[in-house]
Amino acid sequence: MLALFIWGFALYGLFVALWKIVRFWVQKNRRGVPVTAILVVAEGASYIEGILRTLTTAEPFCGRELDLVVVDCGSRDETVKIVESIANKRGTISLVRVGREDPTHELAALIGNKGRSVQCVFDLRSKVSPLEVVPTLAAFWSDETV
Repeated sequence: MLALFIWGFALYGLFVALWKIVRFWVQKNRRGVPVTAILVVAEGASYIEGILRTLTTAEPFCGRELDLVVVDCGSRDETVKIVESIANKRGTISLVRVGREDPTHELAALIGNKGRSVQCVFDLRSKVSPLEVVPTLAAFWSDETV
């Protein structure tokens, strides 16, 4: 019984080591233009965590650098807390708070400051379905010519 326990730990250690090596290799060999996803949200607590976790989990395997910028248009629900908690764990997520409904000036500044990257703006305030974000970005990841 003790031998099975020791083998279990050995296999777990081997799996973790392989995982770290693969992630290091993928991050070292990044290719293509970085992608910046700008998510404009208001009252998005019901879907924002799923989108952010899905994108940050898939990012090491896409072969491109992915930055996520969440522009919050005065949400009164848990949206800001959710984004801040995930952003504290992931360095590629940032939060921009806007006190009004129209974030046009902030978006212009964000897009102008990103330099050489593909910017994808998703207005999730009932204009774009949250279900369209991940497949759209996956299309950028799979396209070798972008």
